[in-house]
Amino acid sequence: MSTEQARPGGRPVDAAPADSQGLFIRLTALTHRLPPDVWAMLAVAGAVVLANLPYLLGVFDPNPLGPRSGLISQMTPGVLRGQPTIDPNNGFTSQALGHRAALDWLHFRLPWWNPYEGTGSPLAGEMQSAALFPPTLLTLLANGQIYERMLLEIVAGLSTYLLLCRISVNRWASAAAAIAFALNGTFAWFSHAAINPVAFLPLLLLGIELAYSASLAGRRGGWWLIAVAGALSVYAGFPEVAYIDALLAVLWAAWRGGCLGRQRLRAFAGKAAAGAIVGALLAAPLLIAFLDYLDQAHVGGHATGFFGSRHLRSEALPQLLLPYVHGPIFGFADPKLILTGIWGGLGGYLSTSLLLFAILGLLSKGRRGLRLTLLLWIVLTLARMYDQPHVLGQVLRVVPGMSQVFFSRYAFASLELAVVVLVALGLDDLARAPAARRRLVGAGLVSLGLVAVAAIGARPLGDQLGSVFSDRPYYEAAVVWGAGIVLVGVTAALVRSPRIRIWVVTLIVAGDAVALFAVPELSAPRSVTTDLAPVAYLKRNLGTSRFFTLAPLQPNYGSYFGVASLNVNDVPVSDAFARYVRKRLDPVVDPKHLVGTSQGGRPGGSAATPQQELLFRLAGYRAAGVAYVLAPAGQALPQSPSTFKLVFRSPSTWIYRVAGAAPYFTATNPRCSVSIQSRASARLTCPGPTTLIRRETDLRGWTARVDGHRVPVRKADGLFQAVPIRAGSHRVEFSYGPPKMIWGLVAFVIGCGSLLLASATGRRRRAAH
Repeated sequence: MSTEQARPGGRPVDAAPADSQGLFIRLTALTHRLPPDVWAMLAVAGAVVLANLPYLLGVFDPNPLGPRSGLISQMTPGVLRGQPTIDPNNGFTSQALGHRAALDWLHFRLPWWNPYEGTGSPLAGEMQSAALFPPTLLTLLANGQIYERMLLEIVAGLSTYLLLCRISVNRWASAAAAIAFALNGTFAWFSHAAINPVAFLPLLLLGIELAYSASLAGRRGGWWLIAVAGALSVYAGFPEVAYIDALLAVLWAAWRGGCLGRQRLRAFAGKAAAGAIVGALLAAPLLIAFLDYLDQAHVGGHATGFFGSRHLRSEALPQLLLPYVHGPIFGFADPKLILTGIWGGLGGYLSTSLLLFAILGLLSKGRRGLRLTLLLWIVLTLARMYDQPHVLGQVLRVVPGMSQVFFSRYAFASLELAVVVLVALGLDDLARAPAARRRLVGAGLVSLGLVAVAAIGARPLGDQLGSVFSDRPYYEAAVVWGAGIVLVGVTAALVRSPRIRIWVVTLIVAGDAVALFAVPELSAPRSVTTDLAPVAYLKRNLGTSRFFTLAPLQPNYGSYFGVASLNVNDVPVSDAFARYVRKRLDPVVDPKHLVGTSQGGRPGGSAATPQQELLFRLAGYRAAGVAYVLAPAGQALPQSPSTFKLVFRSPSTWIYRVAGAAPYFTATNPRCSVSIQSRASARLTCPGPTTLIRRETDLRGWTARVDGHRVPVRKADGLFQAVPIRAGSHRVEFSYGPPKMIWGLVAFVIGCGSLLLASATGRRRRAAH
């Protein structure tokens, strides 16, 4: 007798269709069960994956380790010339220092201090390492940076989608705009910590919307997302971007406040204030570490207002709409280096599809207050970036702290989001209102006019690039693509069905975003072979000493590999280290960029090269514990028993041992015996009193214990740590923690408690209803 049981329809339970047919039926059933919002969000995430596919498939290598560290033994260049990213800090800070912080977490250490950079420096307080930012843990993986960036892009896209749905924008209009922001110009051109806070700007605005809705309905709470998004923006590790984003959030909140009556406005202001205060409490540990370090730090142009007074040249305007009209990133250079300077100041781009539909959004009906708010931010931001017109360019300058912010570079993300929201309003209008089809034609004519102006404006600089540029079709391709996207977008007005029309424009915006985003990937190398033999040699022989590089194993890759480097490429550095560099190492170099090459941190026309300064001032390097010097393969240093000895060769690097380097721990009494146990501890035996010198930067927060008893830490040689020791045999231990961190931890606990209390109150209220 058969064991099969029949269903009411007659098919046995165990009787299944063919495998492929069964899979199709199950997938079809699944798709019918998925809500439309899930499909839209999957489309956003899918666009991010598609845009990064060349990296994910290994066609191009996104890992900056080889190119930035200077340890390349072999490399196959990309399809396009130029660079895959504008800022090399994707390697020097984000990868190298972020990886060091992740390793500390992996070994259950709080990443407060980095002993491998310069003469030691704060790690979390440096900020750009994003040491307390959870996604930084992905840098433990070989290609972890690309996964981290994709995660942030997806968060940015989904947050934008939820924000736009919250203000009642059409689902697919929201998805198109969300894809555009997930693949915005800042994400496309940057890969370092500057992109981290970008993901949380739409989340912050969504938090304001939740607070507004709660105020309108007379409900308690509604502020928690403001706190979470604000805290994450701080932990993300780039205060300039987080600060600019906060200004846009304040403007958005002002618009929302204007939509409320006086009684509701008071409640809304209270919720916004609660979100800001709890966010600050949550971020208190990092803020305390950062502010304490900043008080003892050298920040160069940020303190003098140099970066705050920088603006983009008028020649950069065409690249706002036609980002590759002058070729790939740093692909070409003109004799006067105008284009090189432009690339160094840019922070993103828009596109002609965004221009077209943003103009349509400005012309749309309804949401007048939001449209004017966004237009105000766009006008003020562009005026500040380009200082045109000058009067408007000075409006934002009155905001406290703006003179220390590199606004023209780091405001692009907020500009892009404002434009993207206008795009969503335009697409929403196109989906709902038949009259929007006529307005789209007018927007198209305006857009084509602006594309023509951009093309004409880009021509003079393009002519200066010479035949090496004119022989390639970058200019023509950029203009044709930009104008073509506008023309294709305008054809959407011919589509009568609103449903098909919104799908068409969604594909146009998404396709434009994916294509422009992927261009820099074509400049990434197709394969890289990294020469790690010098690292292995240093790990075996360096001990607690330091090395100085004249090019290979660039800063801050000593931190990445766990070998101490005197070199630095970071902002900020301690005041004490900056003074030591100028006085004892190199009087002309920028102390923040002690990179060992003529290109880094040296004023134009500097008489001495880094190698010459090394030879002139070798005593200062020895006093800082430099036991080895790394030079490019084939670069000779004068060898003698009293200076250098060549001890290692590899395809990328020659390593010289330095005679007479000072040990990491020394006692002023020569009759003392010092045994180094680790960087944080030593045992010494002395017949009389002495002072133990530890060649590590002396900053607030360092404590020392002799045989378990706390003793004062003094400064030696203007930079290092010194501890008085009595006669006898003693164990000395050092530890670091940012001062007053106990209050930061208390604030963090209070912030977490506030969130939990708000959540519990919300659950009780929902249960009561």
